[in-house]
Amino acid sequence: MDPDPASFPLLLASLMASAFFSGMEIAYVSANRLQAELDRNQGGLPGKIVEFLLRRPERFIATMLVGNNLALVVFGLESGAVLGKWIFGVEEWELATSPLLALSVQTAIATVVILITAEYLPKSFFHSAPNRWLRVFSAPLIFVYFLLLPPALIVLALSRLFLGRREDDHTTDSFGAVDLDHFIRSVNERIDGEEEETPLENELQILQNALDFSTLKARDCLVPRNEIVALDAGSELAELERCFSETGLSKVVIYRGDIDHIVGYVHSKDLLRKASSTDEEKSGTALSSLLHPTIIVPEPMGAQDILAEFIRRKRHLAVVVDEYGGTSGILTMEDIVEELIGDIEDEHDTEALVEMEIGEGHYRFSARHEVDDINSRFHLALPENEAYETLGGMVLFHTEEIPPEGTRLQLDRITIQVTRVDGARIVLVEILQNDSEST
Repeated sequence: MDPDPASFPLLLASLMASAFFSGMEIAYVSANRLQAELDRNQGGLPGKIVEFLLRRPERFIATMLVGNNLALVVFGLESGAVLGKWIFGVEEWELATSPLLALSVQTAIATVVILITAEYLPKSFFHSAPNRWLRVFSAPLIFVYFLLLPPALIVLALSRLFLGRREDDHTTDSFGAVDLDHFIRSVNERIDGEEEETPLENELQILQNALDFSTLKARDCLVPRNEIVALDAGSELAELERCFSETGLSKVVIYRGDIDHIVGYVHSKDLLRKASSTDEEKSGTALSSLLHPTIIVPEPMGAQDILAEFIRRKRHLAVVVDEYGGTSGILTMEDIVEELIGDIEDEHDTEALVEMEIGEGHYRFSARHEVDDINSRFHLALPENEAYETLGGMVLFHTEEIPPEGTRLQLDRITIQVTRVDGARIVLVEILQNDSEST
């Protein structure tokens, strides 16, 4: 006999319903909680509905599963009649063949159709912009939620009975660090085309720095060994005064014997207290009486742990040591705070890192600039590697020697020229994008 005329439309409707429930489920678990919170604060019913549902994850997922299973049951019941008439072209086709073969063919076809049209395609589609699709379908979602909530609550109660779980549906966090990170990156992409730096961009950078702070290590923000301004503990006060005057620094490191044996540091304010002293009193003052203690930290130690140690022990400078106990560099509280909020203007900060665009696709940088920072801010494609962090380190990694001034390095479509070298330290480099029109 002919299948019910309503079978085929019912089959399509059940398949579409299953696709809807599957898509909404993946959109829900992929949604950015922070973005949903912001949408709710901006007003509008869709944003409020989405935020309401996101606060009830256990119940929402249960309603989606109940709805999806109901749709699949309807699809299974109707697929037999439709397959016989519309695919095999015979009536009661299961009687014309082996019952086992008929069931196998029906199951195989139904499984493929469900996997493609009710699982893979909707989940791929709704996963691309989960927050947007949740807002678009907010009205049918809230209707289905309350419609299927009674059977969903029964399912949840049974699951708790068998699994011994307690209801914690309302204790979930609104959003986490991953949501904030995704939100910041999406906003940065939207404002990336703006030529002028905006206050929002600065605030987003601070938020991004705060998220990255947990992974920041001492080695990432130290002043390297070859840039430490230091004096021997046996130096005279006059030499210390001259050092402060010439460098403009607020702190000078003091060592005994060599830089691997740092004993403390002297602050410029300590010399001001001696300004009124007589020459005789000054000559009798040893550097050891002006020393402030430091803390010693290993290179892999986290910046947030070092900051906590600074506060706990009331210290302001740390000596960073390598695995052999040698001095890798120094790190101040200001260095760590700058990783969070950016450069802090200081009356003693006289040397700024060079970053200059001297032509289209042609730049001049201090070799101390970090490669990933240059890539993100100037949209370059410099190779990044765990073996180095700075532009100077990148040049040394590829040349495997101390390059003389004028050395050129070709990296894919980018040419790097060393323009200034100070002893064993690369000071300045120029970068040229070869696909640009500049020369």
